[in-house]
Amino acid sequence: MKVEYSKAFVKAVRKLSGKVLDSVRNAIQGVMEARCIDEITDCKKLVGYDFVYRIRIGSYRAFFTFHVHIENDVVMFEYLLPRGEAYDKKNQEKLRRIDE
Repeated sequence: MKVEYSKAFVKAVRKLSGKVLDSVRNAIQGVMEARCIDEITDCKKLVGYDFVYRIRIGSYRAFFTFHVHIENDVVMFEYLLPRGEAYDKKNQEKLRRIDE
């Protein structure tokens, strides 16, 4: 699959180091190698959203949108957040806006 990144996601990844950064890189590599969404490890579609999914990466959650196009499948990584912040109302509102 083709992978793209939002500015917020890139900014969050730049702050990481060590095992967490390696885990994020491995998760992204897994997405790139996957032929369909079901092949991505620890990936779940969020309830109440049409195009938003999350990947569990240790104590972090990577949120991404997935839109199927005729020519190619594109995964857009939107946010990378610690688990405690991932499901706050503020972040849920951000996800609702990108789900449109």
